[in-house]
Amino acid sequence: MSVIVRQPTLVAFDFDGTLTRGESFFRFLAFATPWYRFAFCFLRSLPVLLLYVGRLMDNESAKIHVLKVFLRGRALAEIQDKAERFSLTKIAPTLRPEAIAKLRGHQKQGHVCVLVSATLAIYLRPWAREMGFEAVLATELAVDAAGRLTGELASPNCYGPEKAARLRQKFGQEQIRAAYGDSSGDTEMLAMAEQAFYRPWH
Repeated sequence: MSVIVRQPTLVAFDFDGTLTRGESFFRFLAFATPWYRFAFCFLRSLPVLLLYVGRLMDNESAKIHVLKVFLRGRALAEIQDKAERFSLTKIAPTLRPEAIAKLRGHQKQGHVCVLVSATLAIYLRPWAREMGFEAVLATELAVDAAGRLTGELASPNCYGPEKAARLRQKFGQEQIRAAYGDSSGDTEMLAMAEQAFYRPWH
C-alpha cells in the first residue's frame, strides 16, 4: 500500500515594502543604538551606502559593512532584547492593512505562510511568531564564542536567488502556490509561484 504525502500549500511574503510601508533595517538600528552613536555610525556608513545606491556595491557587501559599524562587539543578549521590543512595538504602525488582510485570508485557507526577507531575522522572528507565520527565512547574524555579534552574516544574505534557494531547502518544493514581493530582490521567489504578485498594493 503506497502512502501519498501531501506537500503543504506554500505562500511566501517579502517583508519590507510588501507587508510594510518603507524599510525596517535602519529603523531597527536606530532603535537599538543611542542617537549620538547612531549619527556617528551612519556617517561612517554613508560612503558605502552611496556606493550601494549607485549600484557600485552589492546588497550583501553593503549590509555587512553597515552591520560591522553598528553591531560588531555588541552582546547578542542585548540586541535580542531590543529586537523583541522593536518587533512588538515599532512594526505594527508601518504595516499595510491590505497586505495583512491577504495574509489572514491565506491563513484561513490553511496555507503555510512563510516570511522570506533580506532583513534581519533577529527582529522578524518574534513579530512573525505573533502573526502566525509558519517559518522565517531571513538574514542571520554571526555570533562569536563570547556571545557577541561579529558584524558578519551566519548565512548568506537572504536576497535574490537566495530567497528561492532557502524555500527549496526548507520545504523541498520547486513550486509554491503564491508569492508577494516588491523589488528585484524578489524575482526568483516570484518565479517559483503559481500566482506571483509584484507590488500588489502600490
